[in-house]
Amino acid sequence: MKILVVGCGVAGICLTHEFLQADCEVHVIDNGKNVSSAVAAGIINPLVFRRMTLSWRVSEFIPFAYDKYREIEQTIGVSFFRPLVIRRLFPSEQELEFWKKKQLLPEYSDYMEELTKEDLEFPLEQNTFGTGRVKQASYIEAKSFIEANQQHFRSHGILLEETFNHDELDAENSIYKGTEYEFIVFAEGKDSTYNPLFGYLPLQQTKGEVLTIQSETMYSNESLNRKCFLLPLGSHQFKVGSTYVWDTDNTIPTEEGLKTITENLKSLTSEPYTVLEHHAGVRPTVLDRRPLLGRHPDFPKMVIANGLGAKGYMLAPLLMNELVNHLLHGQEIPKDSHISRFGDPTHS
Repeated sequence: MKILVVGCGVAGICLTHEFLQADCEVHVIDNGKNVSSAVAAGIINPLVFRRMTLSWRVSEFIPFAYDKYREIEQTIGVSFFRPLVIRRLFPSEQELEFWKKKQLLPEYSDYMEELTKEDLEFPLEQNTFGTGRVKQASYIEAKSFIEANQQHFRSHGILLEETFNHDELDAENSIYKGTEYEFIVFAEGKDSTYNPLFGYLPLQQTKGEVLTIQSETMYSNESLNRKCFLLPLGSHQFKVGSTYVWDTDNTIPTEEGLKTITENLKSLTSEPYTVLEHHAGVRPTVLDRRPLLGRHPDFPKMVIANGLGAKGYMLAPLLMNELVNHLLHGQEIPKDSHISRFGDPTHS
């Protein structure tokens, strides 16, 4: 069975591994221009801090992602998965009370450490209302993950480093450049907005900027979080971010983004640092914060895998597994992930 995957970010990579595991013949097209997956922090965080709620389907996503990333590490021979403790600095008395109430609930206790005297009195001058530690967090070294997987696919002759040309696609017969495929799966991230097949879907382009900084004196045992994240990378380096600018399709770092991140960083530390790198990417987001998975209503061999937003590294392994099981074995895609929730573009 021949499969063509368009896009080699985190979604495309997870898709490709799933298809290869199912003994499909796979080719992946990527032009190297969409850098969102590579510049991301890659943090897997089970909590949504603003309302102190659990992330969507977290009890399914996290164990599956852990197993899948370990499996991919074995396959490509590169280590990129890192366990992490996230320490949330509470910005208000209300958030502290949210944590106190939820830390003992069965569905939350797997992801929240019970508050201790040491947490509440954690020795940072920015600690005004106490701190809490998140369990089962981790991060993917995103740049290593993307580059190592692309090199793995390149070495096996399945990575086509070019831009997908819709003028050479026969969607009805699933033929691209003269080759017939069982499925063509578009995992293009933000570029899906320009896809004539799936442009009707409400995908948003949400730009985000991140910094890599160096500091000899910043706290580096855990990832700190309030207004932004401070992720220790080792060797006194940290990733800091990020920003959200909607309806923006460019990857140009801005002075405004730099100012926002450095201002937010003051809520976590006053230690001196040097900015080493400043990057920007564009996330594929959807207003209802759910992915876009499924076959095109008129061309069933044309498939979309998109809309993973800011939590792509947590969501991609299981969602791509579910999509491949749908395509190869007829397993139903959950309704809240299926593109059918946005109707049929030709019969609306």
